[in-house]
Amino acid sequence: MKSDMTQDAHNLSFSRQVPPKLEEVKSYFNYLHIPEAEAEVFYFYYQGMDWKNETGAPIRDWVMAADEWVWNLEN
Repeated sequence: MKSDMTQDAHNLSFSRQVPPKLEEVKSYFNYLHIPEAEAEVFYFYYQGMDWKNETGAPIRDWVMAADEWVWNLEN
C-alpha cells in the first residue's frame, strides 16, 4: 500500500520542499483520508525536530516522511 500512496503523491502537485506549509500537510493528509488533527501532530512533531528524523538526518522530502508516518499509524 505504501508504494501506491507514494505513486499517487507523484501524480499530485505537492511541493516536497522542506519545511512544508502546514496547509500543504493538511491537504496531503486529507488526500490520504487521514484526520487533519494527525496532520498537525506530524507537522509540529517535525517542526519541533527542526525537520530532522530521529537519527538527526535532515528530512529532504516531507511527503515521503508523511507516507512513512501514515504507514506506521496503520501498522
